[in-house]
Amino acid sequence: MGDIEEAATVLTRILEAAAEEFGRVGFSGAKVEAIARRAGVNKAGLYYHVGNKEKLYEAVLLRLFAQVAGTLEEAVAQGGDPGQALGALARAMAGLFARLPMLPRIMALEMASGGAHMPAAALAEFRRIFTVTRDILARGVADGSLRPAEPVFVHLALVGTLIVYSLSEPLRRRFADAARDLGLSLDLPLAGVADFLAETMGRGLASEPPACPPCAAAFLEEADHEDA
Repeated sequence: MGDIEEAATVLTRILEAAAEEFGRVGFSGAKVEAIARRAGVNKAGLYYHVGNKEKLYEAVLLRLFAQVAGTLEEAVAQGGDPGQALGALARAMAGLFARLPMLPRIMALEMASGGAHMPAAALAEFRRIFTVTRDILARGVADGSLRPAEPVFVHLALVGTLIVYSLSEPLRRRFADAARDLGLSLDLPLAGVADFLAETMGRGLASEPPACPPCAAAFLEEADHEDA
């Protein structure tokens, strides 16, 4: 393995280890020593490849948010009409949370802190993520398939629900026995939640059907003709 490939491999290990640690205890609780140990490098090696704790957190957020933005953009591009694109958005986000369990934890911690440690470069990636939802809604309003809606509300309804469901897994497991007689499904996969959100959002945002659709208009015209 060449020096460049080896450096890239070490950097990947460091960023993955850091994401796990930041997701577990947040920025303030994370220790560089613990991240270095998890990555299989010493502190000097970590500082050489990335920099201090702030630079490391910035690199983690940039990497994660770029993955999110790219995945959502790709999913929506293949999602068909605006209603289908909303479903593709929800399912793509659920897939990311299932594959990267530290992601919803980091996002929740950043939201709770008001983005206290989020660098400007990461905010630019966050902008890309919100733009995906905004563009779907704008396209739906333009073609008449969706009603106007605030993109922030729609985005937070989708992503926020998936974050809460992801983070509630330990509590849902504890609650399962106590709720057994209620007939609740507390262990549904994230994909099931995404399907529910896609259907609910799709129905809720769909444009109202015309008061007298073409088929009804034709029926009324024919009835009038027969009466005459």
